Formats: sequence, C-alpha cells, structure tokens
Amino acid sequence: MQDPNKPVRIQFQANVQGGGPVAKFIAGIVGLTMIGAALFLSVFLFAGLLAVGVVAGGWFWWRTRKLRRQLRESIDAATREALRQTEARAAANEGGQGAVIEGDFIRAKPPDSAQNSDPRA
Repeated sequence: MQDPNKPVRIQFQANVQGGGPVAKFIAGIVGLTMIGAALFLSVFLFAGLLAVGVVAGGWFWWRTRKLRRQLRESIDAATREALRQTEARAAANEGGQGAVIEGDFIRAKPPDSAQNSDPRA
C-alpha cells in the first residue's frame, strides 16, 4: 500500500535514438512541407476572411443607405432651421431691441436718452 501523504511522481522517459542522415533529411523535408502548407493555408484563410468581410461590409452599407439618407436630411433640416432662427434673431435685433453677444447684453439707447443725466438709464 502507498502512503497517501507522499506525492506521486510520474516520469516519461523517451527512448529515442538519433536517426541517420537519411532520416534527418526526410524529417527536414517533412518539416519544410508542413511549414509551406501552413503558410499556404494561412494565405487562403486570410483571403477568404477578407472576401467575407468585404461582402458583409457591402451588404451592411447597402442595407443602411436609407438610414444614412434620413440622417443626412435631418441634419440638413436642422441646419436650415438653425439658419432661419439666426436670421429671425438678427432681424429682431435690427429693430433696436438689443442683442446678446457672447453673454453680454447690449441695449440700444433711445435718441431722447442723451438728454437724461441719470447714469442708470
């Protein structure tokens, strides 16, 4: 019976003898062939994934064209509305109501206020 507190040791001993020159040559040829096959496989795999990516990207681009058109139209409409509001504010400010420029309030003085000596006016 084995002691349960003693760790079990498993060892592997390979009993491989070095081959002759013919075996080494064949092993080298097989190794180079495997490396070449792996390179060819990786190139074909990369090309296949690239093709799948291009097809998927084209499909996504095609399917979202309506959404892109709607976004473009909404941005254009918002820009036109902002321009219209800016022009309306500019037209309102021309009437002597004052303007807000960078947070400063500017009030146009009426022509008869030049005679008034009160500085708070």
